[in-house]
Amino acid sequence: MAETDGRPVVVYVEDDADTFKIAALRLQSKYRLRWAQNDREAIDLIDFHQRGLHAVLMDIELRGSALDGLDLVRLLRGLPLRRSGDQPHEPFPDYAQKMPRLPNVPVIVLTAYTARYSEDDAHAVGATHFATKPIDFTRLNLALAQANIAAVMRRLETLTGPAQPAATAMPPPPDGNEKR
Repeated sequence: MAETDGRPVVVYVEDDADTFKIAALRLQSKYRLRWAQNDREAIDLIDFHQRGLHAVLMDIELRGSALDGLDLVRLLRGLPLRRSGDQPHEPFPDYAQKMPRLPNVPVIVLTAYTARYSEDDAHAVGATHFATKPIDFTRLNLALAQANIAAVMRRLETLTGPAQPAATAMPPPPDGNEKR
C-alpha cells in the first residue's frame, strides 16, 4: 500500500520531462504527483497506488511505449485494446495484464495533437475529461475537482444504490387539528 501525507495521489503519464516538471510545480501543493514516462511505468504506478488513487493524468502519445495513452485508459476501464480502424491491438504486451480495472478513478486525457485526437476519442475509451496542451492549470484543477466529485458519487451509489429524486412538493402545513 502506498504511503500518504494527506495529499491525494495523482499519477501523471507523460513522456516529456519538461511538461511533467511544469505540472509538478503547479500541482504539488494540492496533490502528490507520481510520474510515469511510459506505458510500463504507468501500469506499475497505477497498480501500486490503486487503492488511494485520486486521478490519472494521461498524455496520449507516449514515445517509446507499446501502448498509447488511449490504450492505457481502455485497459484501466476494462475495455479491449483497439487501434485505428477498430482492429485489435497487436502485439499485446504481457505487462499490460497487470493494469488494474478502475472504473471509478477519474482519468483526464491530455494532448497537444488536437488535429489528431478529440474529446470524443477520449470519452469513447472511458476518460472523464479531455484537456489540451499547453495545460491551462485553472481548468485542470477544476477538472480534477469535478472528476473527484463524480467519482465520489459513483462510489456512494455502489454503497447505497442510485440516488432518488428529491420530493418536489412540500408537505402541507399542519392545520391545527392534528395531534402533536
